[in-house]
Amino acid sequence: MSEQPADGSTGDIPFGLLWGIKRSFVAYVRRMPDGQGSIHDGAVPLGEDTILFPVADSPAGEPTGSAPTGEQTGSVPADVQAGSEPADEGSGSAPTERTWRFRGDVRFRGHGGMLFVRVAAPLVTVRGDEAELSIEDPYARPDGARVPLVTLRLAPGPAPEGAQVWLGSDVRLTEAGAVLFNDVYQPGEPFEQLSVVLPAGGA
Repeated sequence: MSEQPADGSTGDIPFGLLWGIKRSFVAYVRRMPDGQGSIHDGAVPLGEDTILFPVADSPAGEPTGSAPTGEQTGSVPADVQAGSEPADEGSGSAPTERTWRFRGDVRFRGHGGMLFVRVAAPLVTVRGDEAELSIEDPYARPDGARVPLVTLRLAPGPAPEGAQVWLGSDVRLTEAGAVLFNDVYQPGEPFEQLSVVLPAGGA
């Protein structure tokens, strides 16, 4: 996967969505003779397995529960990284009816153009402790609707000072998501766990 320059500083991790999508799929594309991966629109690769989708500015009048793009927090501890287990339920509950917008565009190609998967502009809609992650129309059609990609469970996790962290577990592919992956994966297929890092008091 080609790396694009990060739009934040190279020090602390900016607020955003940290997600590996599906590691076995990424590994599959890497093994293909003509497999290609690319990252655009501010998304940042973190190591081999995780992508940071930075917090996006929301449309006028629509709250996101997040800080403007580019604002940063302190270093995120290891137990906040994507794939960590959620904190105990006693530490709080996920916000109700909340929308978090992120930016970034990740594309995978292969099989002579027959494989094309695009994950762009993720949006997480939170309802209690459940959430849905949708993406921009993969083919960027002017009238294209957003695609619900995965569902997940959401719980608060340990966070550095000045930030709050939400850990997504039981991440499952939706029916529409299965179509995006050419039905290679069935609805309900587990995808990678994820983390959302937001400013303290912003959600």
